[in-house]
Amino acid sequence: MSASITTLPIQHRKQGLNQLSIHTLVDHRTGARAVLEAPVFRSVPRPRMDLLRYRGVTYDRQSGDIVSSSVPHGYLGTVVNDRPALFSERGDGLPLPYGPKGWVLSTWRDDGRVDVSACAEVGAEPVRWGASTRSLLGLRPNQAGTTRLWSFGDHVVWLRPEHQPSEVITRDSTGASIWPDATVEEFFTSSLCTVMIDDRPLPGLPQGSVVLIEPGSPFLIGVAGTPQELADFLREDHVHQYLVSGGPPEAEDAEPSVSLVGDLPRGSVAHRRLGESVIPVFTERLEEETTSYRVDDGSVLAVVDDGVSHYTGIPGLNGVWVELRTPHVLRWPGGSWSGDHPIDRVLPGSTDDNVQVITIDGGHRLVAVPSAQPSREAPEEPSAPILWCPSTEDPSMGQSAVTVTRVLPERTVDVTSAESARSAPPLVWFANAWSLPTQERRPAHLDLGMLQPDSVRWCHAGSRPVVRVGIDYLALSRLEAQDILSELNSAWEAALGMIAEELPSAGTPFLGGHSFGAALAAISVLRGASSPTGVLLRSGAYDRYTTPAGFEHDRRTSASDPALYRMMSILPDSRDHRRIPFLLTCGDSDENSATTPEQSIFLYENLLVAGADVTLSIFPGEGHRFNSRQSILDRRLIESTWMDERLGQLL
Repeated sequence: MSASITTLPIQHRKQGLNQLSIHTLVDHRTGARAVLEAPVFRSVPRPRMDLLRYRGVTYDRQSGDIVSSSVPHGYLGTVVNDRPALFSERGDGLPLPYGPKGWVLSTWRDDGRVDVSACAEVGAEPVRWGASTRSLLGLRPNQAGTTRLWSFGDHVVWLRPEHQPSEVITRDSTGASIWPDATVEEFFTSSLCTVMIDDRPLPGLPQGSVVLIEPGSPFLIGVAGTPQELADFLREDHVHQYLVSGGPPEAEDAEPSVSLVGDLPRGSVAHRRLGESVIPVFTERLEEETTSYRVDDGSVLAVVDDGVSHYTGIPGLNGVWVELRTPHVLRWPGGSWSGDHPIDRVLPGSTDDNVQVITIDGGHRLVAVPSAQPSREAPEEPSAPILWCPSTEDPSMGQSAVTVTRVLPERTVDVTSAESARSAPPLVWFANAWSLPTQERRPAHLDLGMLQPDSVRWCHAGSRPVVRVGIDYLALSRLEAQDILSELNSAWEAALGMIAEELPSAGTPFLGGHSFGAALAAISVLRGASSPTGVLLRSGAYDRYTTPAGFEHDRRTSASDPALYRMMSILPDSRDHRRIPFLLTCGDSDENSATTPEQSIFLYENLLVAGADVTLSIFPGEGHRFNSRQSILDRRLIESTWMDERLGQLL
């Protein structure tokens, strides 16, 4: 980013369904501000995605799954002399400065691609360069706030798609690989692109599937030039990488030089300062030691560096890490934190400025982690005006509820309910133990509208008590099949005990969960570990055989533990529903490979054939977590109405 450009801290406006994040860039040469207003929850669902072609996801080698790559979408414009001008109502990521006054913009299209345009000055008609795309794999966000564009000196780097994928493809595996050849071919074809610098191809780079971009000086790009190279990246996490350096300072129009770094493991990439320059350092995770590779003038020098175990982000650029030799120390660029007990894990915190540290004794601590980038003393700027943001009525805002938290020896259980709804049959929700409070509270008042929209408490605590039961997902990965069933039965009994103590007049509860929690709820009911009034399942996984390489924290295979796979695959046992009704909801563009819409469809069809009372609702344009206001409200109404109707049938 140019020194004349300052990225102001992200502002957060409004609450609930109308939350708005405002990203602002200040160009000190002209005084202009570029503003991207990104609604946290979209006004309408996005168009349906072709999951193979337009996932917009990264492949997370650490978890063995695919995870979302967040890019702020919103209303993009500039503010000059306090006069806002709207560029686009569909801005995709922050703009980049270009030329003496201009900006480069990216606006997304319905088919998932992005139009890249240059605007010479405020108010001028943009000049379109072409259509960009986000690689299907591995692109990490840049320093400008997760935009689809990257800066290289005074230039802009982006990706131009080259080929359309085939409309029909047969996905037959030719071996034991978890990535069938046909699927890899489709991934490669759909993400084949040329790396562009401004309005021309970057010289010295092949066309291919871009799986790694690390902006900086020098610029690091990883390209899979063939489907086989892409398959190697998927299976072994390494790919040919290229180092892009600028031309001589005295030659203004000199083309950048491109050097082939080599085929190195992409465990992580750190930017470390050596002398006066910042260079990338490749780190390969091994079982007992960590080997780092240093890039110097395009050559690779193998050196043994301090052992690091990476949990989040990119060490030295935007992440934190724990040294293996001193596991009680958490480090980040320019700082560290020490605990009294060894660190067991590092999880995302409540905001972007902290992380949650869990020590081996079970302690939790939020540790503030400042940005790794050099801070700039930005002048005081007036708050960015809201260019345009439609609002919607939030049904939970201002609605008061009371929550009681009980920390039991084996788990945490909490109950949240509006005072007028305490006598209604509760909804028990299987949740990750790490997402629940760790301290006992009784009672505590809260505003339901301040909770995360679409969370179970936001949706239903105003009409019935919501009982969240903590289940340690990590601990389940070490249990045998029968012990997992015992754990689910224990969780159900803990909920019933909490209901008997806090809600003595309540009837038989419903049971539900989201994602892995939905899978556990379905297993619990169909394997006889619980007997609720009805079951609400959101975006769940019901066929363990579709995730042979891992599921949540569990890395056991069908060959190493066939009993586990049989127990967790409940489709063949749908007839054992024991007259318990099911409500299944999911998005048709679920980007999580373990919880595709087909998972919900297959469970629905099996329950239907077995004669169950089952309802399936698929929401167009929604992913693993719903992201549009209308879909959130619609699912809330569907679930509430469904539970009321099932209770009416019992009277």
